[in-house]
Amino acid sequence: RQPIQIGAAARRFSLSLGIAVFPGNGNDAENLFQAADLALYHAKALGRDRLEIFHPKLKEAAEHRSQLLLEIEDGLRLDAFELHYQPIVPVVSNGLVSLEALMRWQHPQLGLLTPSAFQEGFSDPAVRAAIGMFVLERAFKDTADMLAAQIPLERIAINLTNSDFRSDVFLERFFELSAQTGIRPEKFCVEVTESMFLGSHQKRVEQGLRRLHDAGVEIAFDDFGTGYASLTHLRQLPLGKLKIDRSFVANMVTCPEDRAIIRGIIDIAHSLGKTVTAEGVETLEQVELLTGMQCDHLQGWYFSKACPPGHLPRLIGSMQGRLEAV
Repeated sequence: RQPIQIGAAARRFSLSLGIAVFPGNGNDAENLFQAADLALYHAKALGRDRLEIFHPKLKEAAEHRSQLLLEIEDGLRLDAFELHYQPIVPVVSNGLVSLEALMRWQHPQLGLLTPSAFQEGFSDPAVRAAIGMFVLERAFKDTADMLAAQIPLERIAINLTNSDFRSDVFLERFFELSAQTGIRPEKFCVEVTESMFLGSHQKRVEQGLRRLHDAGVEIAFDDFGTGYASLTHLRQLPLGKLKIDRSFVANMVTCPEDRAIIRGIIDIAHSLGKTVTAEGVETLEQVELLTGMQCDHLQGWYFSKACPPGHLPRLIGSMQGRLEAV
């Protein structure tokens, strides 16, 4: 940890160390190195510049993650994944409903799973990229079917990760599908989170979003208010919509501080010419408060959980009635 002088500059170096002990952690070189490697990655995951000693739970976690990644790859290959759609309801009476596409996995043993059940799989960049391509392809197919059924929709929102921008493949496929189906980019919204703008791919992500924005795709900033640099992104990125994180909405009826934060986000967004969606709306009281604050769109279980495409025609027809009751 002592700085090293190189010319006129002082350089500081850190060390991460993983330790495995013979024979308890392995009785040959191969197993010892594997155990030490797992301990090393654990040390890096905990912030680097530290040492960690191997524990059997590290191997169990690694094997579980490896098995999960294999199952996800099999699920994508066997068409076991699908998209469900949750309505994003406009507060104005003459507005059209939008939909957010949410991934579901028909697991052969565990049944229908939401992403929280296989979140660990998203830590692998290649798996994230494969999932992103699946969502894109399926969203275009489902949207084409919904438009053919004359379901009135404003936009379809899909969630992106930084892996969708690690090459130009995702963007090129988006515009290719748009040309093939005749569905214009203006029919889509992409939702991004602050974590996408951290790390080595930041510039590529920003450039990709600007290309989508210039083509007419709406860019929504998801989980707004929970990050460290959200206000900075409002100036630097082509954002058209802010989505207020559900953690603020959940307690807004009883918590004046959360109400003040929500009101502040709405005021800032509107002053910058952006719209606002509140997530996690579950009660009539929340609807009334958010409507009084002039929130533009509401999303949550008060209106509907995410459902398969086949349930949407009847569901969307009932959306307006729920708002008119407010």
